[in-house]
Amino acid sequence: MRTFFIDLVGLAGLGALCTGVYLQYGVADTCIVGGVLCLLYAIISSRGHK
Repeated sequence: MRTFFIDLVGLAGLGALCTGVYLQYGVADTCIVGGVLCLLYAIISSRGHK
């Protein structure tokens, strides 16, 4: 279940990052920062789990 949650957060982060790059104005900065933080969380927590 933990792996599923980490994968879900990673996919949400990637989606937010792609949405921010697509928008490029206003809300884009928030989406990009949120997406990067979600991806970093997913990568760091999956590395520590092994």
